[in-house]
Amino acid sequence: MAGTLPLSDEENARVASYIDEFSNQFLKEPVRRYECIYRSHAFDDTRSVVILHTTVQAFALKIDTQSPDTGRLNNEYDLLVELYEYFDGNETSRVVRPVYLSPGGAFLVTEYINRPTAVDLIYNSKDDDQVAQVYRRAGSWLNDLHSRNPPVRYAFRPRWMTDSLKELMTAVPNKIANQSRTMVNLMLSEGTRLKGTEDLRVFSHGDYHGQNLIVGQGKTIGLDFTEARDKLAVYDIVDFLKADIFRNGGAAGVDRSGILKRNKDMFFRLYRHPVNVEVLDYCLRGRLLKDWLALWRNDHECSEFEKDKRQRLGDRLQVAFQHR
Repeated sequence: MAGTLPLSDEENARVASYIDEFSNQFLKEPVRRYECIYRSHAFDDTRSVVILHTTVQAFALKIDTQSPDTGRLNNEYDLLVELYEYFDGNETSRVVRPVYLSPGGAFLVTEYINRPTAVDLIYNSKDDDQVAQVYRRAGSWLNDLHSRNPPVRYAFRPRWMTDSLKELMTAVPNKIANQSRTMVNLMLSEGTRLKGTEDLRVFSHGDYHGQNLIVGQGKTIGLDFTEARDKLAVYDIVDFLKADIFRNGGAAGVDRSGILKRNKDMFFRLYRHPVNVEVLDYCLRGRLLKDWLALWRNDHECSEFEKDKRQRLGDRLQVAFQHR
């Protein structure tokens, strides 16, 4: 579960003003305490999540100080309202309940669910069977979301992948560039072959990593829809499956995508939209390769967690590209 992050005096004052507004407009009881559990890496000065605790319930206050100009949180709140209604009556899937949107647009409030996220379990659980069920539930939830609108056929365009791989090759030490050259060249040639392949385009979460999925008691709950839009279904699947590198497993258990076969199979037990498997495996290997190269950038200093992640990515890539 997430830890508490420090807030500056300015941030504390801002949160206090947001709490006053929320309390005056919605709450019938005081907020006893609050804690920051998330701060954006890319927008650390403007985007964060603070948990508000009353005597009987808790709320997640999501902040984006630039949202009054961009409309980012307004759009997410409107979508949450629609999705909450869309999932109404679904026995296994839902989204967090929207509670309040500030008229100024700088913050929104949802219910807070004190349950582990999918990433909490994938990273930390010692029970492979429990993790397999997380993958099954994640596939089921995404299947339901991707069913919101009728899918359309859309041509796969790999240029975003191949261009970023070529750019990353120029930003890593020569040793890593040489070590990865065969993998990158294979991705370039396979991208040329797959260009134009038709696959499913659907309404997508847009940022479907395991921290945005809560494993509740009986229901799986999605959150954070600021990146939601129509795109190829495989991209949401890749965003979730790539966390599998943190599960231990022998090379025999890994398929050509770089993912453990068991967990991948469990995801597709209840995800039933007919995605193109070649495109999916290509995008998975490409994402793992991109993430590995990004952690070797000359201008990036890895934390201990990232060093472990880099090693795990390298190990999986060796197996994935042996399959070809």
